Amino acid sequence: MTFIYPSALWGLLLLLIPVLIHLFSFRRVVTVVFPSISFMEELKNETGNRTNLKHLLVLGSRLLFIFFTVMAFAQPIMTDHLVPDDGTLIYIDNSRSMSGEVVAGQIGLNKALELSDDFISRAPIDAKFQVLTNHSPVALSWLSKEGALDKLSDVRLSDVPKSFSQIMQKASALSQRMSFFYLSDFQKSTIGSIEASKEMDWQIKLIKIAGDNVSNIYVDTAYIEVAQIYDAQKRIRVLLKNSGNKDREAIQLKLISGQQLISTSSVDIKAGSESVVILSFDEGYIKEGQMKIELVDYPVYFDNIFHMSFPSAKINKIVHIHSKGYFTSAIEKVYGNKTYFEYTRVKEDEIDYGKLQVADFVILDGFESIPQSLDAYKDYNDFLIVPPKEIEKPSYQRFLSRSVHLVQDSIPIGLNIKDINDPFFVGVFNTKEADIGLLKAKRNIEVKGRVNVLVQNEFEKVYLGSVKNNDHYIYFFASPLTSEFTNVTNHATFLPLMYKMSMAGNRYIHPLYYDLSEDYVSIATRDFDSSKKLRVLNGATEWIPNYQYVAGRLLLELPPSGLKAGHYEILNGDSLIKRMALNESRVESEMEGYTHSELAELDAKSQHIDLINVEKIENLTINEGFGDSAEDLFKIALILSLFFILSEALFIRFL
Repeated sequence: MTFIYPSALWGLLLLLIPVLIHLFSFRRVVTVVFPSISFMEELKNETGNRTNLKHLLVLGSRLLFIFFTVMAFAQPIMTDHLVPDDGTLIYIDNSRSMSGEVVAGQIGLNKALELSDDFISRAPIDAKFQVLTNHSPVALSWLSKEGALDKLSDVRLSDVPKSFSQIMQKASALSQRMSFFYLSDFQKSTIGSIEASKEMDWQIKLIKIAGDNVSNIYVDTAYIEVAQIYDAQKRIRVLLKNSGNKDREAIQLKLISGQQLISTSSVDIKAGSESVVILSFDEGYIKEGQMKIELVDYPVYFDNIFHMSFPSAKINKIVHIHSKGYFTSAIEKVYGNKTYFEYTRVKEDEIDYGKLQVADFVILDGFESIPQSLDAYKDYNDFLIVPPKEIEKPSYQRFLSRSVHLVQDSIPIGLNIKDINDPFFVGVFNTKEADIGLLKAKRNIEVKGRVNVLVQNEFEKVYLGSVKNNDHYIYFFASPLTSEFTNVTNHATFLPLMYKMSMAGNRYIHPLYYDLSEDYVSIATRDFDSSKKLRVLNGATEWIPNYQYVAGRLLLELPPSGLKAGHYEILNGDSLIKRMALNESRVESEMEGYTHSELAELDAKSQHIDLINVEKIENLTINEGFGDSAEDLFKIALILSLFFILSEALFIRFL
């Protein structure tokens, strides 16, 4: 047997007080003279025996009262009830899901800390402990009670969830002979399967902290809808999920840029379902490309903010190369809009190959023969070919990697869209039936083989098509864009078609966000200079990433820890390359956890797993560990103490 508070045993010195009172009498002896003492000797013997017995019983009662009172304060423990061999490991799940409210005004993590504090405080003074959490390093030594309590005070919520197998690996590094308590909400999406190794020498005591009726609304994903070319309003489609078992009504969404509210909406979501919300806004209100969606959702609020980085308007670099004697003026009119394009027009003998390297879209206008020097740029640029009347077939076949034939339509033939559902036409037409009725053209070339037909004539012959070269496209018309061959440049369809071809070069759509759980993020950029330092900034936080830059793609390696959700700027030297938003993984937002019945089933199946049903703080020490014997012996000592003080009163009164 040992004691939780052995220093209280100094109180046993109080036993000397009743002994001293019994041994020494401070009363004065008074002599009384009697005329006859013939019966005094017999009376003395009779009353003296009774008085001695009474004094001894009173003394014994007082001594036992003091003894058991001191024992109650010292809290004795039966040593054969001690579970730990080396010590007791308390593992506290401090993932973000433990921020949910389990009782009024108390989150799961705080309840776990309160239980742990009470458990450690009731342990013997010489007990050994260790406290681990999801972000704790592996521990190789034990702590005293005071050290364990100090460590509890430093526990905070962590962004790093751990699976059960990872937890067991961390725990087994400490000892193979210990008592192991795991306090968690047992969230299925993060903890995974709960299995104990058959080779284990210690028990896993599971303590479920959260209730089974938890609701959480979160943003699963968000993306920009492809708008019509002439639309001024932008739209973000937001997918919301309800991961709980409660229907939720009137959930408020706010789209915020800086401190300005730019859009809002409200939605009802049934339990275990999802809903799509469209937020419309004016691009002009977006400050520095930074946006966030805020939800009004309680009690789980760690995922109520969803960061996004609105991609800045792409200024496409257009290089228009034409023959010496002629160029299509309608092309210059289309791309002369400086809001969207940086347009450069040069003659075929004045090509600046440096500009071609950074161009997004190259137009070859009126080339009888396509120079072989341009072949090297097919892996970096999108091209549009506008043929002249006469062409040199071999050069076209080489550049297109397709068979090219000369044709000569006698009259202009009506044109139509082959497939309105082709992704190329998204945002061009606002109906499912495109009518380009008066559009006509004659052809003078025909490209055969694997060709994506965009616009064809009434005889299903390609007029505007494309061939794919790796990740880039080569578009081509089947005739010159002159009035002799077509009226397309005067038709309302010409502008959106030209816009779509040039913007297809920006096919790497800049995502609204990236996940911190990813290993890499991929950024499309042509403005990277490897001789300059690459930095990523978020306010005062600076991150120097590992990266690779290949063919216009900047691949950044995300560090395994240390980054927080928010907006970041990618700087190459002093030049801003991109802004990006990072969000925590939505894995923890799935609040479904193992129920008490499921954990009880695991308890029944495995000899190494015990489920402790803790509904009140006191139950932890009553049901498990070394606290059970301490509680029982404390009660016994207290009852015996009261019994002997009552016995003393009875002896004095009736003896």
